[in-house]
Amino acid sequence: MGFDGAYAPHAAAVIAAVSRHADNAPFRFIILYENVSKEVQERIEKTAPGSTFIWREVGDEDVPAFVSRRHLTRATLYRLGLEHLAPSDCERLIYLDADITVLGDLRDLWSMNLNGAAIGAISDGYLNTEHFDGKRFHQTWSLPESEYFNAGILLIDLKKVRQGALFTKAMRFAAEHDEDLPYNDQDALNWTFWQSWAPLPVVWNVQASHLQDWAVAVQPEHRRLGSAYPAVVHFTGPEKPWIKDGYHPWSWVYWESLKHTDFLREVSAKQGFGFIDRARLRARWMRKKPRRVTKPSGPVSNNERGGSKK
Repeated sequence: MGFDGAYAPHAAAVIAAVSRHADNAPFRFIILYENVSKEVQERIEKTAPGSTFIWREVGDEDVPAFVSRRHLTRATLYRLGLEHLAPSDCERLIYLDADITVLGDLRDLWSMNLNGAAIGAISDGYLNTEHFDGKRFHQTWSLPESEYFNAGILLIDLKKVRQGALFTKAMRFAAEHDEDLPYNDQDALNWTFWQSWAPLPVVWNVQASHLQDWAVAVQPEHRRLGSAYPAVVHFTGPEKPWIKDGYHPWSWVYWESLKHTDFLREVSAKQGFGFIDRARLRARWMRKKPRRVTKPSGPVSNNERGGSKK
């Protein structure tokens, strides 16, 4: 994972969920971070007893600070630092954004066959559709028409990435094109791995558009969740589960995971999301565990699909 201090409590909820849904199996968590104190690190480590944590502070020499910062910040590029910052004996790993919740056993994802590809990912449920109100990625960069992946959850053959210096290639592309990349390192990764990534089952990155009827209707069968139960829910877009005025059908699962950390009171107080608010959210969840939400009343915008903003 890669995050700064502002996202540390949400990352703790992710880590707690990873551990709980794998029967507290001993994982090795590699954390690329900035502005996360030793005290907060220790609190995060308590969420996954028996696991090992490797903390790598990200500096300018690891992920450079670019001249233009209109779109691109160093925090959004942390995952690209894995090529150099992950331990030398690490040959395969899973990258996780901090705006997700885990409902399945990540060991199942880790063992999947990449069929020779350097990374595995799930198609972006919104940017591949005509509902996207911008120029399609392949058209912008004169690439063959193909699918664009969401970079919030990645299965990475780090040995292959290192052999080809592929994340370094993506970082150079990001530095060169900066303001032309609305989705930052996700765009850079898609350019680098265009038509050379392995598609993974949708259940491992269920995005907002996989749950909304307006988007599901235009998806081909292989990009639909169908009746499958999510293994990872990705809170794409601005309606994060910790924001009081928003709502996501799986918001309660985030709070349930946060309950297994010691950040619950801290996040609740900061967001004004008190006990009664959480009780209402839980009651809504218990009445009917949601699968989809209905079409939004307003027009679809770029912000409705979004990504983790660190």
